[in-house]
Amino acid sequence: MKATIEFQLPEEHDEHVRAVHAHNAWVALYDIDQHLRSVLKHGHDYKSVQELAEHIRREINEALSLVQ
Repeated sequence: MKATIEFQLPEEHDEHVRAVHAHNAWVALYDIDQHLRSVLKHGHDYKSVQELAEHIRREINEALSLVQ
């Protein structure tokens, strides 16, 4: 089985980039989920909830940069 996705470039450039990098974004989100799972299960070394939230936001922004 094959699947083909076509884009009208340059009009659909952003959509094309997102499709090409979707797997990398998924991996980044999986890593964030695993990190949160570990924090919930084993605790964490963060000084505050705000520090944890800032760490998660950095991870999310890195993932978003892959698909923008």
